[in-house]
Amino acid sequence: MKQRINHIINEGRLKRLSKHLRRVNAWYTTCRQLSDAELQAKTGEFRQRLQQGASLSELLPEAYAVAREASWRVLGMYPKDVQVLGAIVMHEGNIPEMQTGEGKTLTATMPLYLHGLTGKGAYLITTNDYLARRDCEEMTPLFEWLGLSIALGFVDEPDYEYEPGEKKAIYAHDIIYTTNGRLGFDYLIDHLADGQEGKFLPKLYYGLIDEIDSIVLDAAQTPLVISGAPRLQSNLFDITKNFVETLEPETHFEIKEKEKAIWLTPAGIAAANAYFGVDNMYDVPHFDLVRNINLSLRAHYLFEANFDYFIYDGEVVLIDRVTGRMMPGTKLQSGLHQAIEAKEGVEISQDMSAMASITFQNLFRQFTMFAGMSGTSKLGEKEFLDLYSKVVVQIPTDKPIIREDYPDLVFTDVDAKNEAIIERVCALYEMQRPVLLITRTAEMAEYFSMQFFERDIPNNLLIAQNVAKEAQMIAEAGQLRAVTVATSMAGRGTDIKLADGVKELGGLAVIVSEHMENSRVDRQLRGRAGRQGDPGSSQIYISLEDYVVQRWGKSKLLDKVQLERISSQGLHESRLFQQRVKHIVTRAQRVSEEQGIAIREMANEYEKSLSAQRDIIYAERDRVLEQWDIDKMALRQLAREVFQRAYHTQSLNTEAKVRDYIYQHISFQFKGHFDEIDLNDERSVVEQLVSLFEQRLIAQQQFINEPYMYMRFIQKAILKAIDSNWIQQVDRLQQLRGSINNRQNGQRNAIFEYHRVALASFESMRDAVKVDIVNNLCQSVPSFDKRGDLVVHFPN
Repeated sequence: MKQRINHIINEGRLKRLSKHLRRVNAWYTTCRQLSDAELQAKTGEFRQRLQQGASLSELLPEAYAVAREASWRVLGMYPKDVQVLGAIVMHEGNIPEMQTGEGKTLTATMPLYLHGLTGKGAYLITTNDYLARRDCEEMTPLFEWLGLSIALGFVDEPDYEYEPGEKKAIYAHDIIYTTNGRLGFDYLIDHLADGQEGKFLPKLYYGLIDEIDSIVLDAAQTPLVISGAPRLQSNLFDITKNFVETLEPETHFEIKEKEKAIWLTPAGIAAANAYFGVDNMYDVPHFDLVRNINLSLRAHYLFEANFDYFIYDGEVVLIDRVTGRMMPGTKLQSGLHQAIEAKEGVEISQDMSAMASITFQNLFRQFTMFAGMSGTSKLGEKEFLDLYSKVVVQIPTDKPIIREDYPDLVFTDVDAKNEAIIERVCALYEMQRPVLLITRTAEMAEYFSMQFFERDIPNNLLIAQNVAKEAQMIAEAGQLRAVTVATSMAGRGTDIKLADGVKELGGLAVIVSEHMENSRVDRQLRGRAGRQGDPGSSQIYISLEDYVVQRWGKSKLLDKVQLERISSQGLHESRLFQQRVKHIVTRAQRVSEEQGIAIREMANEYEKSLSAQRDIIYAERDRVLEQWDIDKMALRQLAREVFQRAYHTQSLNTEAKVRDYIYQHISFQFKGHFDEIDLNDERSVVEQLVSLFEQRLIAQQQFINEPYMYMRFIQKAILKAIDSNWIQQVDRLQQLRGSINNRQNGQRNAIFEYHRVALASFESMRDAVKVDIVNNLCQSVPSFDKRGDLVVHFPN
């Protein structure tokens, strides 16, 4: 019933879009008859019409027709009607679901061209550097022919150091191809600039996200973090690791894997008190001990070697659970990475503080408008609607899908299942039919690859370590007798084209060694075969020992004692057994997906405080950078507020205390006296301090002796105060998020507790910023380097 309703809704959306498609098609003859020069001149005409008040929606029919015709003349490819439908959806800021092989890269050129006409910047955002560079190179001739500037959003060289102004020049192009990670880090870096010359990122206007479900949903659980100075390193990682290894599950701690939650029981707390010789581990002096015990518990029981991370060259290298890719250089925050290193007995790395942080969900909210595309976005429509008010439109394929998706094959144990998979691949190899075997883990991919080599079957192994190499291998997976063994996401974004003679054999055979935790990924894997009306097949194998069944499934059917009473052959042929197992898998995937949604919702809730605070801080930084009228900075009023607060908090009613305060915050060269003021009168003391503050500003101004440089000094002093305190606040919230726990807060709601502490912390930070602004303005030492550039030495 639900599917029927969704189908009716989608048909209604397609009917509306078809009206726009007819308007685009109506321009076909006109555009085809134009000369190259006349067609190219359309870009200038469109831009002029925009300046005269025309809207992009008004331009769309003719602009899309021009982009189509240009694509045919430059690339030899003419976007089909279904691609135009997808392009219309993307212009409207929504998400078309387009199947593998339907040409999403070409589809994207139309909305990119339309929005690129504004000159505000249209971004194509994809998952990795290789795809961004490949697509940019392929589409550059088209956009340049049409008169738009296009750039790759980064220099694709390891450890490349950008020249001053180089990034600003890149982001000044009409169209930019980049990755979510690159753009996110550039956004954070841009908001750490201490002058307008250091800023390079324009206001984000239009973003088009490739594989939007992978980026916005799957990757949204881990925020982007720029690390700064090392934290004071804890010496408790090894000690707490040894303690945790003495604990017994259920007796000393409880665990909920689905919620990624773990905590000590009363018996565990008693064991910790005894082990560390303390009366109560939750007393304030033992905060670091509690934090490290929690980190060690999570490292031991919530993170799995060779699944969540590899040990590679003596280092813990994270693995993306969704893509199966290794993530070198990425570390878990707030000490968790170090706890895993202690668990594995490798050298413990430096725990770095967080300087800036943002989630992808909040990054894309910075765009005036963004859209996306994917082959499996319909299954995530509820989240897209809840998070961004975006709908998913399922675009029909240009040719009917004739791929055969066979029913799952079910086995009681992994060994029997693996043997069946090997036999099936061997049989297909004998037929010369190409096979793509997909596994959940790199470990299983290596196992199958070795088994095939032992049977004299050459094969390509893809375990998501080299994106360019895996894309080439995936592209070749449609050759006769090709056997490709890959982890679940290897080569995503690359079409598998069939060699001559393969169609007659039945096309590409996709075999999946087990169901994934997310049904979207299952659909992606099946979609590797049967592109653009090609023949093909897909089949998923199941055993009751598979990860998704064991972790998420709850059924008496998993009772081995009962299963052993029935022969393997009997189970294999039992339709009832097959249906019950399929039900277990469906339920397990649903539970897993619901848990994924819950985790993302939780991450989004935690992010709300940081996001609101970040918006305030970034807006204040921009205001300071854009302000060149010193009177509007109200520095005297700010100083008065600081001194009024200090009078009460530091009891500035004795000569010794006032003098000490002046030395520390205003001038360490003060030689005055206080004979003429009443130290018990707050107003008199504050006015004296304000007067000294103004004298210091005049001295700084006279030394610098140049109005522009003096304003740069003021800006640098204020930004230094904002940044140093904001960096501490970001790091504080990162650690707070890692340590807050329902059971440690008297059953209080963790999210409420987090927001409460985060708000109080932010208010304290704002007071600290004002104090540091006064300190920096008064006690910093300005100077000039050999090139005449201003250099400011700030007080510690």
